[in-house]
Amino acid sequence: MSKNVLIYCRQIQAVNNPIAVSYRNAEILAKELNCDILMNKGDKLHHKKYDVIIMTYFNRYTDYVNLKKLIQKDQNRFLIRSEYENISATAIKPYTDICNFEGGQNFLNTNLLIAREPNQLTQKKYDCIYYSRYRADRMKYCKEYLQGEIYLSTHPKNHKYFYHAGCRPKLIKHIDWTNGMETLNQFRYSLYIEDVYTHSVFNNLANRWYEAGFCNNVVFFDVNCWNTIRKSEIGYFEEQIKDYIVSSHAELMEKIKYCNIDFNLHLKIQKNWRVNENKLRDEMVEQIKKIIYE
Repeated sequence: MSKNVLIYCRQIQAVNNPIAVSYRNAEILAKELNCDILMNKGDKLHHKKYDVIIMTYFNRYTDYVNLKKLIQKDQNRFLIRSEYENISATAIKPYTDICNFEGGQNFLNTNLLIAREPNQLTQKKYDCIYYSRYRADRMKYCKEYLQGEIYLSTHPKNHKYFYHAGCRPKLIKHIDWTNGMETLNQFRYSLYIEDVYTHSVFNNLANRWYEAGFCNNVVFFDVNCWNTIRKSEIGYFEEQIKDYIVSSHAELMEKIKYCNIDFNLHLKIQKNWRVNENKLRDEMVEQIKKIIYE
């Protein structure tokens, strides 16, 4: 059965060069489903009835006024949730969740949407970066690792929160996610830490794992992420992964120094963990289609 599908991720403000993965996911998913998308404030509303509306995020910036114009009683509505964090999506009720975390409705690894073949390897100018918005449940790890020569990319409004938490990294502006020209390409390493909550509630590997893949980063994992690693698609490589586990800033700096002796070797090792990534991605997209179209 043919269905008219709309992906809606439009905010009150205009979105220019969006950095949030929910916007990037929306663009990718729209291409996979060959459907309409509303994201930028300047995007025109399509004058047709939609059988399905998909939202890749929902927050206080959502353009509720125009969203409500599109809501029909007989529509199927889906909310793709990549985070466990509580949301209030009453404006689109009833809706079906497609969740990236265990225990949620329609549990799928939607973070695979951004996985793709790696960019051409370019000159690496810097060592290790961590990038994130402010997350209170992660600050004790940020305080430990984000010091000295480690780079932090976050919105300027978050600088004070990281500073008050005790972080003293090298601050840089937001990462540019222009395809093939991502800022992340300039770094050898990226740091993977997670919320305390996530240690015991399995979320699939975060977007940053797949972003590191196409930007040719070697990833260092905080020691508290073992539950996530073991349950993920790279759990089979546990023995090798042990070499990239860190528990302190000092240990992180030591491993950076060691890996810099032969960065390409370590990149090759981690690329081997990703050999099934594209296959898993294709399977996940087919599962999304099955949920939406059946």
